[in-house]
Amino acid sequence: MRLLPEPSYKKFITGELKRFDERDTGFSRGVVEGNKYTVMHENSVRNIEKLIPGKTILDHALWVAGRTVDYILRKKEMAREGAPIYNRGYRLENPDPSAMTKIIKEVALWLGADLVGVTKLNPLWIYTHWGHHNAMYTSAAEPGIPINLPEEYDRVIVMIHEMDHERLRRTPAVESETDIMYSKMGWCASSLATYIRELGFRAIPCGNELGLSIPMAIDAGLGELSRMGLLMTREFGPRVRISKVFTNLPLLPDTPVEIGIQRFCEKCSVCAEHCPSRAIMSGPRTDKAWDRSNSAGILKWPLKAMDCFNWWVANGTHCSICIRVCPWNKPNTLFHRSIRLLAERNLFTKGLVFFDELLGYGKQDKRNDYSAIQDPSVTKL
Repeated sequence: MRLLPEPSYKKFITGELKRFDERDTGFSRGVVEGNKYTVMHENSVRNIEKLIPGKTILDHALWVAGRTVDYILRKKEMAREGAPIYNRGYRLENPDPSAMTKIIKEVALWLGADLVGVTKLNPLWIYTHWGHHNAMYTSAAEPGIPINLPEEYDRVIVMIHEMDHERLRRTPAVESETDIMYSKMGWCASSLATYIRELGFRAIPCGNELGLSIPMAIDAGLGELSRMGLLMTREFGPRVRISKVFTNLPLLPDTPVEIGIQRFCEKCSVCAEHCPSRAIMSGPRTDKAWDRSNSAGILKWPLKAMDCFNWWVANGTHCSICIRVCPWNKPNTLFHRSIRLLAERNLFTKGLVFFDELLGYGKQDKRNDYSAIQDPSVTKL
């Protein structure tokens, strides 16, 4: 890993970068173009009666259970300012940025985050307008409302949440790990925001709301952008979710890093080869956009967002095949950390990819957690 004077994406910028309108994300477009997210959930329920392995009532109930805290917190806490719960009369008088950065990171880890970084807010990463998806799930604003954070929110605390390696191997069957991660994102971000407010400072907790989480995480030194369009971390590869807290608490920004992802993804296209919707681009980068769900002006591998989302809908559940098959998706053990040193240095990349597939690391785990001990047959209520 190498520390950088500026984020690794800077060298790929070819034109003017503009703030992105959240109404153009795949999820927000899906609300308008057929209410796709709701249809996906309806298909999940229909799969119950079909007794499809990995998509039974036992599997369905588990993912919904995992989302419970997320649904509650998004409606009550996320993507909005809030008042302190008890302390409304005092403020930490002389916060030392170095000390407070250390304290904030320790608190975030204590709350359950796996990695934490801090960055100065780049206004380019804030959405221009609320999109339909997050407006629907948070009820914090209406679609199309402009997003303008007060200037004093000049710091972002970015938290990384590791998804369980073994549970994620179930995808594209129902895997509940993504869902419980959204609940953990909500818990960590809202709890950290509460801590900051009790110190007398302002904080807005977010998951995917208000701005682009991946470039903020890159700015905070937590990873790099990958071919599949997800954040790639050194410790967990792409097997992560991201939450963030905007604040005016004085904090020291972290340094961006290079972990070898750009060169690795140039030689590896396993995610593109295994993507069932062909939404991931193979070949070299481009600074052109497929459609309005992509930003132009920077060399990257843009995704066909609606192709991906349409496959989710037909599947009746979200898909993480690209994460599952990625050679960087490994348990953070001593053995895999040792192999990772070669990948970081772009040594024997094609050989590493070949043996990764040969040894079956990215194969789906088709075991049914509960169907082996409980018949998943159903009867109508």
